[in-house]
Amino acid sequence: MSKVESDRPYEVFARHDREPELRHIGQVRADGDRDAVVFAYTLYDERRWQDMFVVPTDALHQLVRPA
Repeated sequence: MSKVESDRPYEVFARHDREPELRHIGQVRADGDRDAVVFAYTLYDERRWQDMFVVPTDALHQLVRPA
């Protein structure tokens, strides 16, 4: 089976227990939002995250550029 052309990257962010900040924990590729959530949960649930967010990479906007 060949790779589907429509798959796109998603960034995965999470917070463990009472951590105050989200951390970038990885990336998945999927054909849609639902698949991306399933893939992220399957790949990154080893720590039992309190919160996990899956965001299409092209929806992220850089606000501060490194000096």
